[in-house]
Amino acid sequence: MLTLYTLASFSTLLSLLAFVISREANRVLSVAALLLAGLFAVVGWGEVVEAFGGLYRFDPLARGLTLVAVLGGLWALLLGPAKKFEFPLLVLYAVTGMHLMASSPNLVVLVIALEIFSLPLYVLSAWQRDEKGFEAGLKYFLLGALGAAVFLYGVALYYGATGSFMAGAVGSGPLYTTALLLILAAFAFKTAMVPFHWWSPDVYQGSPTVVSLFMATAVKAAAFAAMLRIFTPQGLEAWGVGLAVLVALSVLFGNLGALAQTEAKRLFAYSSIANAGYLGLGLFGPTAGATVPFYLLTYALGTGLIFAALSMLSNQEVPLERLRGLWHRRPLVAGGLALGVLSVLGLPPLAGFWAKYLVFQEAARAGLYGLVVLALVASAVGAYYYLRVFFLLFAQPEPSQEALERETEEAVARFGSSEAPGAPLVGAPLSLTQALMAPAARLPGAGVLWSGMGLLLLLSLLPGPALRALGAGQGLSQAGVTLMAPPDGATLAAGPLALEGTGRPGESLEILDNGRPVGRVAVGPDGHWRFELPTSALVVGEHTYEARREGQGGAARARVTLLAPPGLAITAPAEGASVAPTGFVLEGTAPPGQEVEVFEDGVSLGRVKADAEGRWSLGVPPPAGGSRVYEARAEGIPAARVSLVVPEAQAGAICSQRFALSNLQAGGTVSRPFRFGGVGSASGYTVLVKRGERVVGRREISLSAACGWSYLSDPGPGEITYEVREAGASEAEPPLAAITLNVR
Repeated sequence: MLTLYTLASFSTLLSLLAFVISREANRVLSVAALLLAGLFAVVGWGEVVEAFGGLYRFDPLARGLTLVAVLGGLWALLLGPAKKFEFPLLVLYAVTGMHLMASSPNLVVLVIALEIFSLPLYVLSAWQRDEKGFEAGLKYFLLGALGAAVFLYGVALYYGATGSFMAGAVGSGPLYTTALLLILAAFAFKTAMVPFHWWSPDVYQGSPTVVSLFMATAVKAAAFAAMLRIFTPQGLEAWGVGLAVLVALSVLFGNLGALAQTEAKRLFAYSSIANAGYLGLGLFGPTAGATVPFYLLTYALGTGLIFAALSMLSNQEVPLERLRGLWHRRPLVAGGLALGVLSVLGLPPLAGFWAKYLVFQEAARAGLYGLVVLALVASAVGAYYYLRVFFLLFAQPEPSQEALERETEEAVARFGSSEAPGAPLVGAPLSLTQALMAPAARLPGAGVLWSGMGLLLLLSLLPGPALRALGAGQGLSQAGVTLMAPPDGATLAAGPLALEGTGRPGESLEILDNGRPVGRVAVGPDGHWRFELPTSALVVGEHTYEARREGQGGAARARVTLLAPPGLAITAPAEGASVAPTGFVLEGTAPPGQEVEVFEDGVSLGRVKADAEGRWSLGVPPPAGGSRVYEARAEGIPAARVSLVVPEAQAGAICSQRFALSNLQAGGTVSRPFRFGGVGSASGYTVLVKRGERVVGRREISLSAACGWSYLSDPGPGEITYEVREAGASEAEPPLAAITLNVR
């Protein structure tokens, strides 16, 4: 939290004091703010700080990539203009947005963070108020705004598909796929992946060199931090093909496009396109949370050195021929540029080699051998233009001193300020000894180059510790949480159910049912957790239960099918519902094959048997108006009851329905007394009751106002036959219905 508070408070405070304090003080305080933010990011490394209900998560992934953004911001401030107070403020605001993007798993916050760091960059890209500067700013603004709109639309669809704004939420179907592809396209704009790279060469060439440095290092770190949270292995089917296409196009066209360039900044803009493709390879692997940040760190150091060296030559265009023989004129600048080029090339044993090796390994572990081969071939092609720059640096210089004069003139005129870093370079070229001994106070550019080369060489010598440090959050975000019970694919009876699993002692887990949060649980000291599911998560049907750390995309999950409970239940109509006076169907659940008897106000309506899925239904004959209590009984199981309301039927209805018997089936068993009936027409019906061949009763039944008929019978135990005929019909005529029942 201290990192966020430091960046946000200094940005706000310095904006208010900008017209009061001196420009140099403003710049010094901005540098101090970035140094403090970097220090707070390092302190407590490996710990996870959460705030604002999980909207902010400062884990090792966020810490590492925040450091990359801070490093890019520091270099931009040290090499940038000293007389313009707006420049440090814009850099500070941009770094704040990048930190927020690296530290939030919530897509709504990511939209805000995207705008916080994009708006200052739009201004910075047009800092040089000339035709190319305005062109660069306008292109970056228009395409950046388009990317933000695509991202926002993707976030809206993402919420519709998953019901959550949290990165990594699991969904399915075309809507989920479309959402992830739109979000991927938006980040492809920001990272300059083909075919969303159109702005990159023109903006890098037209922007001030230090702005190009800042964009090449910090922007990619922020964007890939968010991508690591959103594009998790669980959603690979939705985004995998789209990213594979972007990677293939980027590594191919990025390297091929660089071959034809004659201007250094434009060449390295195409190089950044290719490197965005290499970074995309790392997203496919199981340990992307460690390898991608490591690649970003090595790329930031290598590319930062390149653009820092170029900024000491010119703030505008740098033709490649200007680099010829640079070692003989400016050994420190040439040395920094050469080391950066070789690292980005991936020459062993420099850090860039280990970074490329790791991302290629990630893609191979994911089975993407075709992409790996393509990336290797493209990397071999890229070696040509990297080595071309390298050998130009050590070639014989031009006999003429015009190139040197242009250098010194532009060093003074950089950003229109003689106070700009590099002003001490005016005059005779520095020897290697003078460059080594020059104090950083006189040569901020030299300090940047020395710090960059030192960090890059240290990372090259000790890649293992750096990789382990950056991967400290891998276990926190993608491993450790398990869901052991119920097992995946289980089929259970609906009823009380608890989820059980393991995690890191003391951490908080979020429990989801079909993508919907249903609660939270804390892992116990022994590393185990147990969560009793609420009733809302226990309905009959298919469920995907998930357990994940709050704010994380990766989750442990179990797919469970819940069947009807073994108990007896009346499922329809619902309690207190109003039913038709002409009769209705009563539905319920019971153990499969169980015989269920249904009663109305204590009078049997008949018996039914539950099917193989545990469901049963019974047609209820036309009931009398008022409140009625229906009860389902089964042997050895508690009864189920429901109260229903029967409205009074309106008199005067014309009855024209065909005769129908609602309940009871021939050969069934009923308890006495019992009731049966149905609907019909004409003037009524005659019910003849027989015990064997002997008639033991007769009843004349008229139709109700609802055109229903009903007969309440209590003939005594035994086998009884009921024959129903139209009123006045002869007993010799066949009955409309005849049923024989076993009365208990």
